Order: sequence, then structure tokens, then C-alpha cells
Amino acid sequence: MRHGRRSVLERVRWPLAILAVLALAATAIIVGRAVAPGPADDAGTLVGRAVDENGRPLPGLAVEVDGEAATTDAAGSFHVPGVDAPRLITVTAAGRLPRTQAVAPGVPPEFRLTAAADTISLRIGGDTMFGRRYYDVDDDGNRRDGLLREGASVAEHAALLDAVAPLLRDADLTVVNLETPVVDKPWVDPTRPRPTAFHPTKDYVFASAPESADALLQSGVDVVSLGNNHVNDALGAGLDSTLDILDRAGLPHFGAGRTVDEAWRPAVVERAGHQMAFLGCTTITGNEHAIPYVADERQGGAARCETARLDREVRAARARGETVVVMVHGGEEYVPTQTELVRGLARTAVAAGASVVANGHPHVVGGVDQVGDAVVAESLGNLLFDQTVWPTFPSYLLRVDLRVGRPVDTSVDPLFSDGYIPRPTVGLLADSAARRAAGLTPGPDQRLRDPGAVVSPGESPPRSVGRPVAGGTVARLQRGWWVERAPDGVAVGDDLLTTGSFEDMDTDPGTGGGHGWSLGPNAELTSTAACSGVRGAELRRSPVSTDDVVATPQHRQLTAPGTPLSLLVGVRDASPGSTVELRWYRDTRGGSSSVTSIPVPTTPRSDGPCALVRLDAVAPPGTVAVQPIVRLAPPLEVHRGARLAIDDVQLVSWALPGATGRRYEVVDVRTETVLPLAADGDASTEPFAFTHFAHRP
Repeated sequence: MRHGRRSVLERVRWPLAILAVLALAATAIIVGRAVAPGPADDAGTLVGRAVDENGRPLPGLAVEVDGEAATTDAAGSFHVPGVDAPRLITVTAAGRLPRTQAVAPGVPPEFRLTAAADTISLRIGGDTMFGRRYYDVDDDGNRRDGLLREGASVAEHAALLDAVAPLLRDADLTVVNLETPVVDKPWVDPTRPRPTAFHPTKDYVFASAPESADALLQSGVDVVSLGNNHVNDALGAGLDSTLDILDRAGLPHFGAGRTVDEAWRPAVVERAGHQMAFLGCTTITGNEHAIPYVADERQGGAARCETARLDREVRAARARGETVVVMVHGGEEYVPTQTELVRGLARTAVAAGASVVANGHPHVVGGVDQVGDAVVAESLGNLLFDQTVWPTFPSYLLRVDLRVGRPVDTSVDPLFSDGYIPRPTVGLLADSAARRAAGLTPGPDQRLRDPGAVVSPGESPPRSVGRPVAGGTVARLQRGWWVERAPDGVAVGDDLLTTGSFEDMDTDPGTGGGHGWSLGPNAELTSTAACSGVRGAELRRSPVSTDDVVATPQHRQLTAPGTPLSLLVGVRDASPGSTVELRWYRDTRGGSSSVTSIPVPTTPRSDGPCALVRLDAVAPPGTVAVQPIVRLAPPLEVHRGARLAIDDVQLVSWALPGATGRRYEVVDVRTETVLPLAADGDASTEPFAFTHFAHRP
């Protein structure tokens, strides 16, 4: 590419029945399909538009996808025909920073290319490691199912990042949080006593192999933060090994060291005349253990976050003429909004002159905002990590274009981790991470824009629209749309699943929809099961079947006692014995503590709208996780088979009364109203992706 580098506790309380179904005999529930964005004749074509940072079209630019080339026309638009699945597209132009984005067929996103003069592009990714379940997927002590074999090569490690590598490479500098020691013997067998080389009292320890350093470089990572609570998992010898291996690989690092001063030493990297200083520290100190995680007068480790030291180091770097990026590792796991401690550190860094503050540790993505002349990301989530709870799967890569140290364009490119592999996403799946980025720290500068979100004071204001909506409507908002104000009788919520449309929503040609779902034998994705889009899930049983067939997300969704939830399932067809259920768990592992289930009414609908089954429930006391399951029991009659066809599955967590904004993608309208909606930028003219609505006969 350029520069000679690479080319809550009181929540909304609708009248909820723990067991409730809107059965067809009492209430007719149908699903209406919204108009898809983009022209219909572009359904098999990748389309887009290239503009400059002021929104003016850029004609004659080179466009590349899967080795094929195209050129933008006088309006800045391009068309790449014959592509019927999402792909990554790269747009380049002389004198401008290149841009790579995920594009879905028929949906025309905007590629905004900033002028290269005095400007540098920065990519920032979240928590990254190559250990633990990458060696042993199910923690059973048998590595035969691992994604990395013993002695795995650099190429095998880099393959884990293949899908996101084009995004990592499209910036002048890319930095991630390397949350792992790097040692020769990285695997810790979970079925055996912990090796003495690892921290003796931590709950979780892991490590990555030396090949991971070169794999990061090959994938497009230029510098790594070590300022986290896992860099000391392999104790002092592991820290020495990590620093030595990264140095031999030529991968700059910061945030940890053999002494306190070394841990605070910035990594200074030059690109095209720009001096970039990276500083990192952690608030997760491990002081409750005999061996802490941070450097002190007795041992090495991560830099302990201290307000005065952070202020001093940022000011010193600015005095040397360096543009400063700070990565703070802290907060609460699985909580997307940061603690006041971490927010205070971010304010300190910004006041001292940092251009970007990017936080981590919660393993879920948070909001992004511009604070004065700096960008602050509350939590970057995971880039490459092996966690097994659903909220850790949606993520994003942050991109910030800095001109003379000031942000001129900030955006997020959504990702989803399926089978521990991150992939760029589009559509409603991308919308999930984008809404977190644009909606969790609401401000005047965030906008929803394909494929994700942008943060820029120069964006045009959203347009307001009043949409008449019938009572009894539950709608999924289209990308870019949000509820501006919630009248009485209206609630908004968050779809915790994000992949229940079963559409192909990532850029990996090897996947085909149903991301993160377990269908198992006798269940598959078919076009005949679709309620919206082109795919649904179909479960079948032969007349002599004796076992249930189920469709369920592969991992549990986190929740809390007292949380109101609604499981919404569009049903194309249902034989007797079909049920939907919510299984409740007191831990992220082990068996369920209770089950809430309802039968699915017999619903033969070969064409036209689907029926809706709705299960409303409140998370029981002691609950930490929930898992939705759609089940087809064996046929009741031996001479008949059984079929259950579903689509548009959502598990909605309802927000507090009166909540609105970009964060929420589901709206429940109890009584007829004119719904105050808003749309950002290039949002489609139709506000609803799909709509469930009831009308009483």
C-alpha cells in the first residue's frame, strides 16, 4: 500500500408471562418482509461508492475483490458483477489512504478515502492470543481436535487471522493487545496438574508459541501491547521469553517489562515521517495473589496504571513530537461500559495530549467517541481469542486516520468469531457490533454507516421520520435506523443472538450462513424455510425416528436474574411435537438449572408470511446464562415424518423504560402509534428489516 508498505436492575415491565405463546387459534401472528436495501438487479453484484473525506465522489479509482479489478465511474460508483456472497473490497487511489471494507451484494456502502498528506492510518484490534482452546477445542486434554497442532508453523498460526488480514494490512500501522506470554511449551493440559512454569494461583493461565510473533507480522500487525493481566502467566521466565522472542521477530512491544521503567517505556514507531508512541498499562494488578501481574521493585510484569505516571509519560512523548496512542487494560469482564477508574485514566491521557485511547479487558466491544481532539474506545473486545460465551463473539477493528495527530476519520469494521476464528461481517450481524460502537457512549458524532459505524464531527445530521405502526408489532430495525424517542407503549431491545436470520453474513467463502449455530444431523439451512432473506433452518424426522432434532446456538448467552427476555421465532412450518425453549444456567459450564418451554402451533405455510412464536420470560434467580433451543420431537404417527422450518430467530433483552438510541435494533409496539425514527447517512428508505405483527380476527 502507501509509504512503501503493504498494498440493570429496574427494566421495562411489559405484562410478561413466563410461559406464553401467541398461538394462531387466539391471535394471528404473521411476519412481513421489508424491502431489501439496494436495487434488486444488484443482488448478484458488489456495488459501492468512493468519496473523499468531504463526501465528494472519486472517479477513476482502482477497486479490487478476489483478484478481480474494477474502476469507479464519474459518480465514484463501482459494480463487480457475478458475486453472490459478501466479500472484502479494497479501493486505492494515488495521494489517498487505501481502504478495505466488507461489502454485501446489492448493498452499496461508501468508501471514504482520506487525503494522504500529513495523515497516517491506524488500525487497533482487541485481545489476541494463540493458546488454550486453539490447541484443545473442548478442554478435554486431547489435542486431536485442535486448530493448532503441536509444533504448528508460522503459516498455521497466521491462518487463524487469514479472514481479517486484509483489514489489518490496510492501515499504515496496526496494533493489537497481545494477551499472552510467548513460550516454547505453551499448552497447559486442563486435565492435569498445572505445570510449575505457570502462575500457581491464577484461575486461568495460557500461553502462545514463538511462531505467533512472526504470524502476527505476516498478518499485518506492526506493534503489540503487553500491558495486560496475562503477560505474566508464565512468570518471570515466561516474561523474559516473551520479550526476547518479540525482539528477535522485530515486533515492537510496550506495556510490560523486567522493571517498572521498562514496562512504561513507549514503543516508538516511524511511518512516513510520523513518529508514533504507544503506551500501555493495566488496572488488573493481581495484588490478591502472592505473585502479582504487574512490575514492581521485586519482579517484572505489566505496567500498573497510575494517573500521575500516565500523565507524565504522555506529556514526555508529546514533547518529543510524537503522536501518542494509549491502551488501558481494565474494567469488568463482559461489561461493555467502562469503570470510572478506566474512564478517569482515559481523561488523563487525553488531557495530556494522547490522540487515541483504546481500552480492553472486558472481552466485549464498547462505545467509541471523539473527546476533543482524541478518539476514545471504551473496549475493543476480542480479535483472536477462545472464549465460549456468546457476547465475546461480535467484535470490531477500529480505524483512525490521524492528520498531524488529530482524527479526521474514525470508523469500525465489525467482526464475528465463529469457532474461535474472526471474520469480517455485513448485514444484521455487522449491525450488532456497529450499534455497540455508536450507541453505548452516545454523543453528537457517532453515526451508523455500512459496514459498521463512524465517529466524525463532520457527519451530516440524521434524518427524522415518523412511521405509523400498528399495535402488536415487533420489528427488527434496518441498518442505520434507530428509535429517536419511545412513546408510551413502545419498548426497545437488543437482539442477543444477531445470527438468527441464518443468512451468509461474513466474507469467508468457506462459510454459508447460520454463524455460530449448531444444527446437527437432520437439520440444515434451506431456502424453503426462509421467512425473510434466502435461508432458514429446517429440522426433519423420518417416521421411524426416536430422537429429537434441535437447532441452537453453539454457546450460551450471558444474562442476569430478573432480566426480561423474549424469544421470537418465525415459523414456516411446524409438525406436532415442535417446541421452543429457554434453558437457564447458574454457570457458563455444566447442566441447566431449569427450562422454560412452549409448544409451537401446527403451522403449514409453504409460501407467504410466516407465523410468529413468542416466548416471554424473566431470568430466574441465580441465573448467569441462557440458551435458546428449537426442538422437533419424533413423529407421533409412525406413517408420517415431521418437519419444523424456522427463520428470523431473536433473543431480545428489553431495555429500561424510555430507552432509545442507536444501541437498540428491536422495537416492540404495544399500541398503535406514529413511531419517531431516525436514520443515519446512507440508510435504506425502509426502516424495518423484518416485522412480526399481530392482528386480531
